[in-house]
Amino acid sequence: MKSIKMVRNLKTTERDGNTRLYFEPSVLEEAGFNVGESVKISIQQDSIILFRAPDEQNSDGIISRRLRRGWEKARPYFDRSNAEISSVLRAKERIDIIIREGHITVRHERSFDLTLSEGMLQGEELQKLRLLSLPSGMGMATAALVNTSLYEAVGAIDMWPIALDVYRFNFRNGISLMSDIKHLHPAYIPQADVVILSPECDEFSALGTQKANVATGLAPHYARLIWATNCNAVLIEQVAPYFKSRAYHQLRTLLIASGFNRFYETQICAHDFGSVAGRRRGYAVAFHGDINFVWPTPPRIPDRFRKTVGQVLGNGWEERGQWSTIENSPMEKLLAKKKENNNFNADRNYTLVDLDSKRISAVISAYRRTQVTSSYLRHPDGKHWRQFTSDELGYGFLSLPDWFEWPDGGYVSETRKVELIGQGVDCTVLAAIGSELAVSLIGEKVRAKREDIEPSLLQNRSGQLELIF
Repeated sequence: MKSIKMVRNLKTTERDGNTRLYFEPSVLEEAGFNVGESVKISIQQDSIILFRAPDEQNSDGIISRRLRRGWEKARPYFDRSNAEISSVLRAKERIDIIIREGHITVRHERSFDLTLSEGMLQGEELQKLRLLSLPSGMGMATAALVNTSLYEAVGAIDMWPIALDVYRFNFRNGISLMSDIKHLHPAYIPQADVVILSPECDEFSALGTQKANVATGLAPHYARLIWATNCNAVLIEQVAPYFKSRAYHQLRTLLIASGFNRFYETQICAHDFGSVAGRRRGYAVAFHGDINFVWPTPPRIPDRFRKTVGQVLGNGWEERGQWSTIENSPMEKLLAKKKENNNFNADRNYTLVDLDSKRISAVISAYRRTQVTSSYLRHPDGKHWRQFTSDELGYGFLSLPDWFEWPDGGYVSETRKVELIGQGVDCTVLAAIGSELAVSLIGEKVRAKREDIEPSLLQNRSGQLELIF
């Protein structure tokens, strides 16, 4: 199991009456396959194996190329359908694709139960706190915690290939699990000390339906995957209404039943921690056992010392992005709508901001769809405006660490970058929470260790004190 680099779970399709088996660029790149490389296919009784061929004459085919508009280079792709594959895998059944270096194994999806299960160790023993992200997105929360030098990423779960592409490009030592969590076997889950959980939010966000009592049915799956890690703490981040929902109540109930009996809950706005971007989120920390925890205290920042938009953007702001005129444009219509509708006239809405502005609206995944509830930069001439770039939103407003990079090849477009960032977190807030969480866990370990090794003083039968080890 230590050699597994990634697990992909999906449903097979059909082509010309046969089961179709295809490997996406993300899967092939993780296995180290390149465009044009010769490969062999081994058909086993209950699995199919793809591996490097010794030479072209002894191969069953080559890795194809996929090139899309905007990509700087082609990426590997493999697509095959025949009777041999159909003899092992049925069409429209779920499969697990197990990725190792130079070796891909395909087999039937493993079944599981919904009770506590032992996780399987992935990777080498780590000195830092081991962190699993569920779902990971592109890894902004992971980056925020790893950047504290207190955590080591051991795994990520997400079903969006491009998100895991970005994650894998930055975190190479753990396992990536590309799967719908409802179909993921716990045997693939690595051991972890901390799980950061960002549950589904479509039903609870201000842009969604906000059904406070809705239960999505995912709580048992979140819980069983958390249990598989044997972790000591779970950090949950989501929009505030989620924490009043039936979905959260179900998750909380299951975690409490398994020994997570200390819950700490709060709401934090990133602007209170010095961020120019406002971003109010609910947070919960659950501990396995009686562990004390305190939420980070926001610093007192006088208004005159707060960063401005111009300070975040730095030099070159005028050359970046695409400027448009306000007059006779969609932006003019949005501003008119804002004036007409009291709902958009509140102080918390900052549609056009200036270089000396000290607050912008929260960055959302749909930021590129110009809308009144997002923030855009107004030129000092008052006649032009533009959207903020992905770098400005990520590295600037949300404090993404500067070592975090986008994959080579140009296949992550600017629109996708902004979408991924909008699904992320404010790294300043996560780092502050993560530091307090680490102190609680490390302090508990130190206390337990001292109790194990410190001698006790007891009286013997003669009334004298003696050391008991």
